[in-house]
Amino acid sequence: MEGNASRKSNQRLKNLEATVSRCEAEIDTLLSEALDHARVVEAEVARGVEADIVPDDWPRLSRLSDRLTRALSARKKLYERALPSANEIRIKVEAAERMVARAEKRLAAETVAHWEKLKKHEARARADVVAGRRGANGRPPVPMEHKTVLVRQRARLEKVRDGLERARNPQPVPSAQARACPSDPDSRMILGKHGGYLQGYNVQIVCARRQILLAIEVHGNPSDMTALVPMINKTQHNRQAAGLSSDIQLWLADSGYASTAAFETLTGLPLLVSATSEAHQAGFTTKRQHARGGQQAMADRLATPDGQTLYRQRSALVEPGFAQLFQRFGRRLNYRGHQAVDTEIKLLGTVHNLNKLVRGLARTHP
Repeated sequence: MEGNASRKSNQRLKNLEATVSRCEAEIDTLLSEALDHARVVEAEVARGVEADIVPDDWPRLSRLSDRLTRALSARKKLYERALPSANEIRIKVEAAERMVARAEKRLAAETVAHWEKLKKHEARARADVVAGRRGANGRPPVPMEHKTVLVRQRARLEKVRDGLERARNPQPVPSAQARACPSDPDSRMILGKHGGYLQGYNVQIVCARRQILLAIEVHGNPSDMTALVPMINKTQHNRQAAGLSSDIQLWLADSGYASTAAFETLTGLPLLVSATSEAHQAGFTTKRQHARGGQQAMADRLATPDGQTLYRQRSALVEPGFAQLFQRFGRRLNYRGHQAVDTEIKLLGTVHNLNKLVRGLARTHP
């Protein structure tokens, strides 16, 4: 949904940094001038001289403070978005741990091999001394601390351990092209329904039959790929809070939600998600007919006649839900900030469900 902010107000990190520096400098100047004026007035009052009129710089100071606050919030949001997701951190940490394990194993093997070489040389040297063949055993092996292969392996182990520490504690590094909106830093540039981009929020819904909303949430990412698990968890929470004891028989989602990590997390749940494309999973011809890595099992599940029949129900459940929301309330939000927008859309969802309830009661109890 379109947010209450302009798409043109987005700024890159360097522009936000410049705005912060400029506002801080101007605020410091105004405060310094106010302090100097206060000292002059104090001195004149002490001498019994009538003080000059105080310059009215407070409105300007207020505007600068507001601009500085918004620029700082937008800059903070860019750094927050630059942090990898929990799943990305897990994958990188697991890869780094494997590298550390291999490096430790290699160092241990090289250490044992060189230690055996040192022991053998020492034994041969003692045997030569006993036999009276002094110096006949040749040059001794390099000490452990100076052996080239061991020095190299220790350096490699230190390097991969540093990499593991960085993977466990990643530092956000915003892209040079990343942008944030000072007017509403929580809003994002998202793809519009009819092409182009708009400044707004990615609103997610879970619909049951007759477009009853089981959950409505603001997703913090323009992409739907990471929304599947949170939306299912929220729906289960709402279902339990409402006292609904029966389990949901089937979960349906389009190809935008296909994610190997989500499929692994939701193992055992009756789930059908398009892993190739909408048309192909519904049984029609399409260009892309191959699933991404780790998603072939889901694609095979939907490739069956029963899977295709069940999946065709998806668009008739969720798409009218969005259409009814937009027709009744429009596509533009009135508030700014994630918390306020989340409250607003939950109010809209509640009104939507109450409308369904009232109309249903009117039909059954005229």
